[in-house]
This record gives sequence, C-alpha cells and structure tokens, in this order.
Amino acid sequence: MLSRRTFVTGAVGVFGVPALSSLAGRSVASATPSPEAVHAGLRSTIRGIPVDQAAVAEWERRRVPVAAARLARDFGGVLGGELDSLLTHRALPVADLPGGRAALARARAAIGVDRMRELLAPEIVASENVTRAAVASSSGSWAIAEAVIDSARGTAAGFADWFDRARIADARDIWTDACPDHYVIVTGADGRQEVIETTGGAVLPSRFFCDYTDLARVPIPGDPAYPVTIAATAALATGELIGGVRHQFRDLPGGGFGARLRVAFPIAVPELNIVEHSWHLATEFGNWITAYLDG
Repeated sequence: MLSRRTFVTGAVGVFGVPALSSLAGRSVASATPSPEAVHAGLRSTIRGIPVDQAAVAEWERRRVPVAAARLARDFGGVLGGELDSLLTHRALPVADLPGGRAALARARAAIGVDRMRELLAPEIVASENVTRAAVASSSGSWAIAEAVIDSARGTAAGFADWFDRARIADARDIWTDACPDHYVIVTGADGRQEVIETTGGAVLPSRFFCDYTDLARVPIPGDPAYPVTIAATAALATGELIGGVRHQFRDLPGGGFGARLRVAFPIAVPELNIVEHSWHLATEFGNWITAYLDG
C-alpha cells in the first residue's frame, strides 16, 4: 500500500495556524541544520554545479515565510517576503525548517483546497496574463530548469512507481508538503494534475494542469542515459501549452539511483526564474525521494 508519509516533523515548538503571521515576519535561520532538514544520502547538482544539501534546505527555509505571508492573506507581506527571499544568501544553514514545514501543512489543511483556490484566484489571474505574454514572446522556444539528484539507496523503477502511485491515488499531503511554494496539487477525474504553485523566482503563484498522457508535445528532449521517464505537458485551464516536465531516472553502478529533473518554461521567462526553479526542483524531489526511501 502507498505510504502517505508527510514531510512535517513533530517537534517541540511546532507552529500552529495562528502563528503564521509571526512566522511570515521573522527569520527562521540558525547556526546548525537539524538532521530532519538535511537529506542524508542525497547528492544534488543544480545546473551542473554540485551543491551541499544544507544549501538546498536553506533555499526551502527561505521560502517558508513567503508562503506563510501568502496564506496569512498579507499581500504587502508577500511582496516583502519575496524580495527578502531572493536577496538572502542561500548558503545560511537552518535548524527549524521542520517547524516551518509543519506550520504550512497545518495552514493548508485548515484552509482546504476549495478555499485555497479562492484565496489565490486574483494572483492567478495576474500570473496567467504574464504567462500568456511570455509564451507569445517566446515563439515556441523554451528555457530549461534542471537539477540532478543521486541517491545512495533505492532504484529508478522503484521511485518512478512510487511517484505514479502517489499521483494516481491523489496523495495530496505528499505533493503539497514537498515544497513551501506548493499550494494545491490534486489529481482530477481525467487523470490530469492541477497544480497551484509559485514557480522558481516568480512573485505570484501559477495554476496549470499536467497531462502525463500528452507525451508528444513535451518540449524537452529525452536523455537515453536515463531510461526511466516521467513526463507531462503543462497547460493553462483554457488549454494553452505553457511548458512541460521530463524527469528521468537511472540505476547507479554502485547502488542507488540518479534523477535528472527538467522543467520547460517559455524562453522569455527571466533567467533568475529558471535558476530559482532549479532549486525548487532540488527541494521538492529531495523531499519526495526521502519519502519514497522512508516509506
């Protein structure tokens, strides 16, 4: 049976929903990363550059107050948090990231999917206008956000099977708790995945639908060195193609498996957003791989 493990960690001082406004306004960085914040046995490379797992945890930590501000309906705080998030040095270590994960998970559960859609609707309208402009300006060309993660345990087929089963089962806690920038990820009756998230360095959240059957239109070439593939197109609710994903996996000779994770954006999207979404990929898949290994 599919494990519905969440990524929140019970700890002394875990934040509740009423504490979101406080969380949004303060720094949660500290001197030493907690064991729960750093994924043991994973090695991450972002756009060809190896990075320490503590740096990936710090990127996730920086996104917590941004998401908290948004869930607290503090629009001014959202913008301030975004700017602080983009400018803060990403190498700072973290210790209380598990508490931040717990706060966001509790808030999402309290708000619910339907209310979350309503809460974010004005921002989604604005982001769709920006997305359509980017698609129109890109003339069918794409920029690729990319991260590579090697795991000392598990197998390529095992992780892909876990991922597919979680998607088909609509395991919402697994999807949303993997990154602070995830607000809604649900599998519809037609098999498509509705996603509301803030991509990379974007200021506003986007809403799009991933279709895992529309493989011919995925705008990312396959890599034969990674034989196990999960791919999908990404489209707006009105059907316009805005990008796609191609995540590929292979078993490693010494044991474990490697993941090459790629997302296509219209090429007119600023380079900063592409870089930041590469960190987003390292964060969410680091959490998903850990959930698979622990399940």
